[in-house]
Amino acid sequence: MSQARDEGRIALLSLGLGLLAMVLVLVVASASAVHLQRKRLYALADAAASDAADALDDAAYYTGDGELLLSDASVRASVTGYLREHSDLAGVVVAEGTGTPEGRSALVVLEVDVRPLFGAFVPEEFAAGIRVRATSRAVAELR
Repeated sequence: MSQARDEGRIALLSLGLGLLAMVLVLVVASASAVHLQRKRLYALADAAASDAADALDDAAYYTGDGELLLSDASVRASVTGYLREHSDLAGVVVAEGTGTPEGRSALVVLEVDVRPLFGAFVPEEFAAGIRVRATSRAVAELR
């Protein structure tokens, strides 16, 4: 008789453990998807910064003393063009701070909202989307 009561408890505990394991797997999969999107955004920011460092601002270079290779406008235009042609991430925007601090390096700041795969298993404030921001810098060299 005691064996029948144990089987019912074990089945209930097994069901609870199975549900807990499934929720844990779904949460880890969602966190991994957000992390991978973050890595893709960083790679995109690095490539856009490298491309923007090659975008010489002719007006600033030829009218100045040759020290200013880039301008905020040339960096922003280059990054926007690069994203239009090469971005496979939907919703990526060029954020505030993109430009050149001193005229010799390109600073690129990109942002995107990433939604977890299984939003039902994450807190409500994260289910709508997580803002991911990536910053990259590349130095322009004139040879």
